[in-house]
Order: sequence, then C-alpha cells, then structure tokens
Amino acid sequence: MSIQLVKYVLLAALRDRMLWGVFAISLLGTCLSIFSGSAAIIEQDQFVVSYMAGGVRILSLIGLVLFVVFYTRRSFDARDVEFLLTRPVSRAKFVLSHVVGFSLLALISGAFLALLVLLMARHGDFHQGMALWAFGVSIEYVIVANAAFFFAMVLNSPVSAGISTLGFYVLSRMIGSLLAITGHIAMTEGAGFYKALSFAMNAVSFILPRLDLMAQTSWLIYGGVSFSEWSFVVLQGGIFLALIISATIIDLKRRQF
Repeated sequence: MSIQLVKYVLLAALRDRMLWGVFAISLLGTCLSIFSGSAAIIEQDQFVVSYMAGGVRILSLIGLVLFVVFYTRRSFDARDVEFLLTRPVSRAKFVLSHVVGFSLLALISGAFLALLVLLMARHGDFHQGMALWAFGVSIEYVIVANAAFFFAMVLNSPVSAGISTLGFYVLSRMIGSLLAITGHIAMTEGAGFYKALSFAMNAVSFILPRLDLMAQTSWLIYGGVSFSEWSFVVLQGGIFLALIISATIIDLKRRQF
C-alpha cells in the first residue's frame, strides 16, 4: 500500500467536495425524515429513525458511488493511471491503495449517517443494536464503494459503471425477498421452470452479499442482537471485500497499457 496514493484519493475527494455533498444530502434527508415522521400519530421518533435508516442511507451511498465511479474513469481518461503505474508502484499496491482510500471515505460517510441516526434516537437508550447497525452500514458502504471501483475499472463508461453498481446494490438488498418468493412458487407450483428459477436465484445468492441482513432497521428499534449477527456482518464483509479486491487486481494485471 502506498500512503501517497491514499492521500491522493482523499485530496481528490476534498477537491470535488464529495464529503461536503454527502453531508449536505444526509442533512437534507434527515429533515425530510423528520417531516415525514411528524405525520405519525404514535411513536414519531421510531418512524423518523426508520425513514433515516432507509432513505438517508441510500442517498449517501449514491453520492459515494458517483464519486468513486467518476474519479476512476477520469483517472483513466486523463491517463493518470498510466502515469502512476510508471512510478515504483505495483499494480496490486495501486489497487490496495485506492481500496484503502475509498474505504476511508465510506467509513466517514457511514459514521456521519450513524451519528445522525443516533441523535434522532436520543429518547432511547444506546444499545448494542444501534452499535451493530452503525457497524453494518459502514461495512456495507465499504463493500459498495469498492464494488463501484471494480465496475469502473472494468466498464469504460461511467454511466454504465454507476448503473451496474446501483443494480448490484439493489439486487443485494432484495435477494432475500427474491429467494423467498421463488422458493415459495417452486414449492406450490412444482413446475420445472419455477424450480430452475429458484435454483438460479440460489446460485446468484452465493455470489452476491446479503446486504438486506447487514444493517437491519429492527436492530435500531428493538435491539437485542446476538453474537452470531455480529459474526455474520464481520465474516460477510471480509469475504466479499476480499473477492472484490482480488477481482479488481486481476483485471488491472491483465490490462495492457
């Protein structure tokens, strides 16, 4: 890992005002969540927290993905990547340095979101569920940010890379519901097509991370998390982050400049 490359990524984020944009959109989403939650007759605080846990989480993630994608494609178009690789930096070190830089930005964005949510939940006591939710969101941001880096390296168009990353995120968030639906239809209908569809969805679920289980809103409201849930978040985050980093390194090593 190169400290200079990590600083280069962080300086690019400051130059593009990426963090300020994420903070601004998070505050705007918080205001909208408070406005929407005020319409609830009972448990207004819980409604506000639920809206923030969903809406602001996605808005911040979109800002992070856009920065990673456009920064990466701009580096290729301006031939910054070729210049940096002429320095005494290996391709693996180049990828790892950018992974660290993007991961730091993801952790900062996740920490700011967690801070806002915890402030809105001020009437409740801080419990382990809140801590696990904040940790899960941060890991989720790290996974998606590095997935955006991978798609931006593989695809030449920033639009295609951004759409692919968001599609990856949406599918990862919906994979649990899709598995339940296809499994139920396969059991009730019994047709070969539905069984094949259920088998295909199960195969896809081995490749995609279960982001629907990474940061559950119920943890914020009810708490009561177990050690197995902590272990699941840590293991899944480590496994899929390692897969994404390995795929990115392999792609860059196969490139001919």
